[in-house]
Amino acid sequence: MKLRLDLYIKEFILFAATLTIGVFSAYRSVTSPVSVTVPEVNFSWVDAVFLAVLALFFIFSSRYPRVTRFSFKLFLALVVFSGTGAIMNAVLGSPWDIGVTLLVTAAFLSIKNVLSHNIGIILGVAGIGSLLGLAISPRTAVILMVILSFYDIIAVYVTKHMVRMAKNMMEAGATFGFIIPSEIKGFFSNRQQAQAQVGDQFMILGSGDIGLPVILASSVVRFSVQAAIIVSLFSLAGLFLTHLIFVNQRERKPMAALPPIATMSIIGYLVATLL
Repeated sequence: MKLRLDLYIKEFILFAATLTIGVFSAYRSVTSPVSVTVPEVNFSWVDAVFLAVLALFFIFSSRYPRVTRFSFKLFLALVVFSGTGAIMNAVLGSPWDIGVTLLVTAAFLSIKNVLSHNIGIILGVAGIGSLLGLAISPRTAVILMVILSFYDIIAVYVTKHMVRMAKNMMEAGATFGFIIPSEIKGFFSNRQQAQAQVGDQFMILGSGDIGLPVILASSVVRFSVQAAIIVSLFSLAGLFLTHLIFVNQRERKPMAALPPIATMSIIGYLVATLL
């Protein structure tokens, strides 16, 4: 059995940083004396239709390359802006949160290397994940992880539309996930060039694989910080399983990374509830 320890350490650091910042942001939101706005989640049929149309656009958007590039880049910038804003609101409060958020977003857009991309993904996913986690119950987060794990399997291995969508994002230069280089110097490579070399010198870990554990860990923060830490540790164990499966493939192909990560995260939640 192969183990690419050098590659896993990079995955681990990026994933652990996202979990740590997300859980800390959620903790600050529920303990801060300053009021922090947590959105109320109300999912209607209108929302379902909108999300379905949005998903279909992302899947079949390759037919309109200019619109695709603009849409993906705009959406990614909004993710970074929204997530960073959520974290800064919880940590700094007004009015500093707005200024720092604008500064971080501007740096993300202007510094076009892999490191700045990954930092933007960390802040975007951690911030949005922490808010969503506080807006739903742990049970809902678990159900969401189970449903999306099955969806991930179907989308990657059966319909393969997730693979096509990821390819469209990489071609647009707006990957929604970590770009992980084989070598340290790869962090300072141009992000657009790096995305063109995925499968050779770089690999991708999708934002959904990162964000859902953040949502689950953040959802239990209001009840127990210890439970959130346990969920996070089990999520990292799931990342290790994912790494082993990926590097031991006979032929290197895209894989559904969420199922092992989600499984270990849910086990962590069950362990935490028993302690």
